[in-house]
Amino acid sequence: MSRVIYPARRAIEHAVTVPDVRPSRLFPVLWPLWQVETSAQVYDEQAYEVLDRFLVRGILEAGLTRSADLAAFYGLPDSLVDRCLTFLSLIGHARLAEGVVTLTPLGESSARAGIRYVPKESRQQLLVERFTARPLPRSHYQGSLSLLPIPDVPAERVSDGSHFAPLFSPSTFRPEIVTRLGERPDRFDFNLPKQLRNLRVLGHQDAYLPAYLIEGTDGRLLAYSGVGGERDTFLESVCDRVPMIRQLMAAEPSQDPREIWTGWLADGKRKGTLRHLPSGVWRATLIADSFGGTPKLPLSRIGSYQLRKRHFAQIWTDDTKLRRQAAMQRALAMTQLREVRTRADLTSRLRTVAEQLEVTTPTLDELHRYAKREQLHTYLVHLDALE
Repeated sequence: MSRVIYPARRAIEHAVTVPDVRPSRLFPVLWPLWQVETSAQVYDEQAYEVLDRFLVRGILEAGLTRSADLAAFYGLPDSLVDRCLTFLSLIGHARLAEGVVTLTPLGESSARAGIRYVPKESRQQLLVERFTARPLPRSHYQGSLSLLPIPDVPAERVSDGSHFAPLFSPSTFRPEIVTRLGERPDRFDFNLPKQLRNLRVLGHQDAYLPAYLIEGTDGRLLAYSGVGGERDTFLESVCDRVPMIRQLMAAEPSQDPREIWTGWLADGKRKGTLRHLPSGVWRATLIADSFGGTPKLPLSRIGSYQLRKRHFAQIWTDDTKLRRQAAMQRALAMTQLREVRTRADLTSRLRTVAEQLEVTTPTLDELHRYAKREQLHTYLVHLDALE
C-alpha cells in the first residue's frame, strides 16, 4: 500500500509557530527532481583479523618490510605470516616484491584508521533539484519522503483534499552534475560515502516531490516536504534563487479570507464565529455541538486547520473539556507514526499539541485511561508498545 503524503495541516501547524511570520496562503506543489542511478567503488568498513592488524602495524610503525622479520618480531611461523601477507595483497592493502612488503595507500589509510577498508562496487540513487541542478542534502534521504514518478498524485495518497500543481523547469540533465559531486570533500553531506572513487552515472529519470509553499503576508515563503517534520530549508533556498517561483505565487489572485470563511460556515450550516488572530491566522470558533460522530466534525479536527481556496483557518471551540479530549485523540493517533518510538517521543509531541489547543498537558496514564474508556484498542496496543 502506498504511503499517504505528508499532510498540509501538519505544515500549517508548524508554520504558524515560526517567529515573525504571518502565514496567509498555502500552495501544494510537485517539485521537479532527477532521480539518478549511480555506480561507484566504495570501501566497506570491516574489522581487522587480529593477525592482520598486528602485521600492518609492524609494517607501518616498526618499519618491518620483510616476511621473515615480521615472523621473528611476533614469534609466528613463517608460513602463517606469508598467508596473511598474501591475503592483504589480494585485497589491495599490501605490495609484495622481491621479498619486500610495503603498504599501499589504501593499506596505510586503513592501518591508521584501525579499520580494514575493502573495495567493492556499489549502486545507489541520488536526487538532484532541477531548477538549480543542486543535489539534495542527506536529510532528504532519511525518514519517509514521498516521491512520484509522474506529475500526478493518486487520490488515495492525499488525506486532506490538497491539489498539487506541478512546477516546470526547462533544464536538461548532464551527467557531470553528479560526477563532479564525487570529487567534492563534502560529498557525505549529499548522501555519498566518504570513501568513494570512480562515481559514474548509469541513468536517470524524472521524479516529483510533493511539497507545500506557505506564503506570508510579507511575501516570505516557507517550504515543507515532510523532512523531519520541520521546514525544508533546502527548498526555501531554491525559492530564493529562482524568482519565477515567487512570481507564480504572486500571480495567483488572492480572495478576501473573511468572505471565504463566512461562505464555509454558511455552506455547511455551521454555527460559529470568525476571528482574525494577532498571529495573522483566521479562527472559526464553532459551538460544542458541532463535534462528535458523523456527520459532525471529529474531535481530532479541533485545533487543526481547514483548507479552502489557498487559505486556511483554525477550527476551534471554547469548550476546554472538548479541546483536552481532542488533544488526547491526536496524541493517541501519533502512536502510529514511525518516528514515535518511545514514551519520551510521544510526551514531547503531546506537550506541543496541548500548547496548540491551550490546555494542560495530559499524562501518559491519562492517555491510557482515555483510550481504554473509549475502546480505542488499536491505539492502546501502539501506546503499550512504546519503549
